[in-house]
Amino acid sequence: MKTSLCRLSITLCLCVLSGQFAIAQNAYELGATALQQDDYEEAVRHFTNAEKDERTLARLGYAYSRLGRYADAIRAYQDVRRFDTDEERSLEAEVAASQALLGLGYIAYRQGRFDEAMRYYMELVQRGTAGVVEAHHNLGRIYAERGEIENAIAEQRQAVKGNPEFADAHYHLGILYSRKQEWGAAIEVYQKAVALAPTMPNVHYQLARCYRQIGDTLAAEAAMQRFHDLKSTDVEIQRGVEAVFVADADEKAEVLLRLANVYVKHEKYEAAVRAFERVHNYSTSDIHAAQVSAGLAKIALDQGDAAQAIVRYERAVQLGLETAEIYHNLGIVYMQSRDGENALKRFHSALEINADLPESLLMLGVLYAANSDFEASETYYQQAIELSPDTAMAHHGLAYLYGQHSRNLEKAVELARHATELSPNSAPYHNTLSWLYYKVGRYKEAEMAILKAVELAPDNPLYQEGLAEIRQREK
Repeated sequence: MKTSLCRLSITLCLCVLSGQFAIAQNAYELGATALQQDDYEEAVRHFTNAEKDERTLARLGYAYSRLGRYADAIRAYQDVRRFDTDEERSLEAEVAASQALLGLGYIAYRQGRFDEAMRYYMELVQRGTAGVVEAHHNLGRIYAERGEIENAIAEQRQAVKGNPEFADAHYHLGILYSRKQEWGAAIEVYQKAVALAPTMPNVHYQLARCYRQIGDTLAAEAAMQRFHDLKSTDVEIQRGVEAVFVADADEKAEVLLRLANVYVKHEKYEAAVRAFERVHNYSTSDIHAAQVSAGLAKIALDQGDAAQAIVRYERAVQLGLETAEIYHNLGIVYMQSRDGENALKRFHSALEINADLPESLLMLGVLYAANSDFEASETYYQQAIELSPDTAMAHHGLAYLYGQHSRNLEKAVELARHATELSPNSAPYHNTLSWLYYKVGRYKEAEMAILKAVELAPDNPLYQEGLAEIRQREK
């Protein structure tokens, strides 16, 4: 009997230990997911419950550091270093040790303890494993702050050598060359930084300064304009990030949705997806789930994934989010999928919610024209023009409709001409204008219009054929 009880006790202990391991492993995975979503508070919560090995402690330290809890971060990083012995270690453990050194160096740097920061970075370089490139880059920044320009340049060059696609290293190398007034060298590395990270605002500002120094005023103005455009984007995003950081738990879902939509607006889709995914950590409501689905659908639409966009928009509608914008976008993706019937239904649904939506009226004009329904197409094009007189596509669509059916041709010419005024760089619009001039016998004007189309799209054989036909007719 005692033996049976002993075996039962051992079995129960093993089950409990197994369960605890599974819970700890799951906590680590949840923490890693939270880190990927930039949700550092959630990451701390999960990593605290995970098994305390090197990888967990390194990531816990990083999460604390991102929250500004430097004392907690230092403790976690130092705990990683206690695992660091001379014994043979796994690659994962080496990476964790490197992350700890980088983290400790970063905190020391932020707190003005530059000598200590340099010791951590130099130790990392000597180890020669993960994080060496970042260590060289950070050493370069410290040398630059101390005015040791040549040492700083040497470190940034090592960073670029280790990772030629490290945009920050190219940028800081440019600053160093600028400080030496080596404008050509600075411009060269700034341009590399722009190629790698085109939305980095400050590199455009520094480029503008360099261009002014060499007297290239036009390039300087263009770079400065790009800087201002990107800086306003940066400010908007930073405000959103700060709002998420300070929001109470019951407000997080709303502010995360706002931040995600700011990312979508500026085409920062990876960051947008991370923000949308974090919403589920703070809300289980259908309306928030619908807004997330609609946001992910917009990303899919922008990236040309019509099938995924349809699934996500339809899901948003099922969850109760019925807006004119969602129905309009659904119409667009159904058009892209060549499903005209469903596209018509969704555009009409959009207009039931907002009858004064010129975008949906325009698309109905296009669809009814494709269905050879002249009266309906004409009506919707006219309504779109009335609501939005500066929409070139509506003027062009109605002009083309009249031309196809040989109706109101003089009116068609005026509509097509106005479309080219609204969109002067559209070769197809100039081609349509030429075609309509030809139909009414105004051959000289037809030739001028087709020549403009040829100028804008010289490789299009249809325009060349049209030009030849017009000139043949003039003989």
